Amino acid sequence: YTIGSELCNIIQDEQSSCCPESTDACTFCSGGIPNPELVVPGTGGQTCAEVGVVAAGNTEGSSTCSTIQESESTCCPQSQGGACTPFDPNPYTFEPPNNIFPEAPWSTGGDGEWTIDDTNAQEGRYSIKSPNLEGSEGAAFSNATLAICDDFGGGVLNFNTLAPVIPPHDVLVWFVDGVEISRLAGSPEWRVISIPLTPGAHQIDFQYQYNPFDLPELPDSSTSRQGAVWIDAVELVGM
Repeated sequence: YTIGSELCNIIQDEQSSCCPESTDACTFCSGGIPNPELVVPGTGGQTCAEVGVVAAGNTEGSSTCSTIQESESTCCPQSQGGACTPFDPNPYTFEPPNNIFPEAPWSTGGDGEWTIDDTNAQEGRYSIKSPNLEGSEGAAFSNATLAICDDFGGGVLNFNTLAPVIPPHDVLVWFVDGVEISRLAGSPEWRVISIPLTPGAHQIDFQYQYNPFDLPELPDSSTSRQGAVWIDAVELVGM
């Protein structure tokens, strides 16, 4: 067809649909996702793998992409911190000068953030506390994440926790590299938990889950339930 003809102009009008300008896809966990099946808080049950697929369909720098990339703190926190930060001091007790949270090797994300708290502590004055998710619509999860460097020779992670939470309202769950290890509720006194770890890098997630079964209406809460969990005195013991 002749350039400038009516038919040519009509055809050229469709170029934006048939051959749009190339754009960069939204990057998400470029270093890899340790556990693609890990469910991301606040996404209606989407896994990290599914969030990655959604990211690929959006443009880098867009507002949607920025929102999606917030899930990297759950799916691949190691990609946000650059070089791994050594675990120091050990045990980690959140006492000054470490009463700043989050600070590497720690991060927090999901539906609300964990914070430093001085109302309960196993050692000293300070611990970290899960956010208040009371009244959230549906299930709401929040993570406190510890990154362990790849030079770790293997051993045990000990942590102290206070978990006055009661299902179906809430529960504490912990993960190693995206795999659920165990969960705890109904623990109004501090107790120590030990997790065996193989050599190498690890991602430890302490996850507070509010309404984990996504019930449309929760029963009346027990007076012994405090609606939060605390973590303190975290220790890495080598082999």
